[in-house]
Amino acid sequence: MDKALAELIKISKITGSNPAFVRGGGGNTSVKTDDVRYMYIKASGTALKDMSEFRGWRRLELESVRNILTDTVLTKLDVNSREKEVVNRLQLACDDDVSADARPSVEAHLHAMLDKVVIHLHPVAIAAYVNAKNGRKQIEKLFEKSGIAKPPLWVPYFDPGFTLGKKVSKLVSDYQKQYGCKPEILFLEKHGIFISAKNTKTALSLVNMTIELCSSLLSLPETSRGKQISVEEITNVKLAIRKAIFDASGKYVPVSFFPPEKTTACFWARKDASRLLAAGALSPDELVYANGQAMIPGKIGPGLISGKIKNQISKGEKSPIAFLVKGIGLFIASDTKTAPVINDIVTDSLVIRMYASRFGGVLALTKRERDFVNNWESEVFRRKQSGGTTDGLLQNRIAIVTGAGSGLGRSIAIGLVRAGAMVGFLDIDENAAKQASESILKELPQAQVIVLKSSVTSESEVEKAYETLLNKWGGLDILVNAAGIAPAGPLAELDVNKWRLALEINLTGYCIMAKVAAKIMIKQGIGGSIINLSSKSGLGASKNNTAYNATKAGEIHMARGWALELGQYGIRVNSVCPGNVFEGSKIWNPEYIKICASKYGIKPEEVIPYYINQTSLKREIKGQDIADSIVFLCSDMARTITGQTLVADSGQVMVR
Repeated sequence: MDKALAELIKISKITGSNPAFVRGGGGNTSVKTDDVRYMYIKASGTALKDMSEFRGWRRLELESVRNILTDTVLTKLDVNSREKEVVNRLQLACDDDVSADARPSVEAHLHAMLDKVVIHLHPVAIAAYVNAKNGRKQIEKLFEKSGIAKPPLWVPYFDPGFTLGKKVSKLVSDYQKQYGCKPEILFLEKHGIFISAKNTKTALSLVNMTIELCSSLLSLPETSRGKQISVEEITNVKLAIRKAIFDASGKYVPVSFFPPEKTTACFWARKDASRLLAAGALSPDELVYANGQAMIPGKIGPGLISGKIKNQISKGEKSPIAFLVKGIGLFIASDTKTAPVINDIVTDSLVIRMYASRFGGVLALTKRERDFVNNWESEVFRRKQSGGTTDGLLQNRIAIVTGAGSGLGRSIAIGLVRAGAMVGFLDIDENAAKQASESILKELPQAQVIVLKSSVTSESEVEKAYETLLNKWGGLDILVNAAGIAPAGPLAELDVNKWRLALEINLTGYCIMAKVAAKIMIKQGIGGSIINLSSKSGLGASKNNTAYNATKAGEIHMARGWALELGQYGIRVNSVCPGNVFEGSKIWNPEYIKICASKYGIKPEEVIPYYINQTSLKREIKGQDIADSIVFLCSDMARTITGQTLVADSGQVMVR
């Protein structure tokens, strides 16, 4: 491994693992080679602590990078064209193939003009000053008292990218003329800090010294975090926020809860809390990840919150993601993978605002500056990278599928995930559900899934499963009842206990799951979709299948009644009747196939071809075919369809 790369990985892991240096928004690092021909730099979208020999960095030709800032052609381009061209040129300056699919940091030209080792961070201790109106004066006083010979360089706010690079180049040049050396510490207004040194040891020492010095004036008072909050209170706020965002923007979002820390408790105890937030977003990170500053919704109620959100959107701002609810905590309307990052950024922002109020007040990004950042190509790219699940018809819909560990339940759950839904894989066989969820994560690593162990016949277990789902994602949009059994055999030999078990799982289980789902959906107030997985045997009885025939017909009729009952709440209820699906089925086991073979007087190996040949299309039905039917019924394309039965059987019922 190249010596410079080894140093880069070392400083990246050291700084990236320290929460006093890096929280949420991250930073970047670079190290130049001894011959000053190349520079290794962190790649965009990689956390500092996750860098390794094989990922998270790019190597650039320094001369090519430096030429970007001296090219007069770029100055003549409009902003959008210029910034895209800068990104292209940085990509062309890369001279490696290890991380060829990654972008070098967009601030590479800033790193190129500084010393050998560069560390760029956005710590709270620094942001307290760079986001304060009198922050520069405070920094100058601190460093004068410290006795440090070379003062830091203060960089006023400039639009990021090419403009910032040009301005910093001029400021560094002026500094070098005045002091005979390049600056070691650069404070960037409304941004963060750059540390520049000749070696790794000095750079890390400077980072520690600067943050310790800046932290010397910062502390928060001890404040009570309030009463113990009940699960019901938290759930009610989640549902209210979810409905408010849906009403204001038409978007489905999961909502995560973060209990009050010392920071949030101190902030909401202040009389000027609303005014401090009203100052606006403090940094690009707050814009990219959190859509700006947190909102204090005040009195909780979907209509009240949605009104505030609509008002913010009407002013050209994005819908807020973070909601600070006094006495309860912080709620983040984002996928669970990015919610912790957003929580860090928002919590840090609250601290920064409190500290900045001591130094002349909060210095936030102006409307023009926010618009630039929101439209800046590099931040648009970063925003895409920070996204969660894959796109699809059911993007961010929250679903629960019973019997998801095997057979059709598994296929349906996986199909919903592929359609963009966040899916709870519920099964009495927890290992099977886990294996099913893991299989889709291999295909779609960014997918949002959760395993829920429950018997559908136990109301207490079902309620606990829903509670886990709500705790994870904060709402419910889809229930698919797919768990079921099919005890076969002639009526004269029917085991009454198997009959009762079929009624319990196929009817009572469906009813319990739907009952709890309906309560949640009604309270949530944005509609929903319930699907009962019935069968062609629910429409036309099959021989030697008394329990299955009865329960599958009952499922269809239950769904029709629920559709009449729940329509007033915007909740649609439909049934899907598959034909024979053999793929991965527990029902179509060797014993059941032998029974079918005996019924038709054929060999066991002839059973599946026999059933396929009974269909009009002569086509075997796969699990994905049924999943596609359910995705359609749960999507907005079926928004006027309720109380109906969709038959997906390749035309088998039609020709019987």
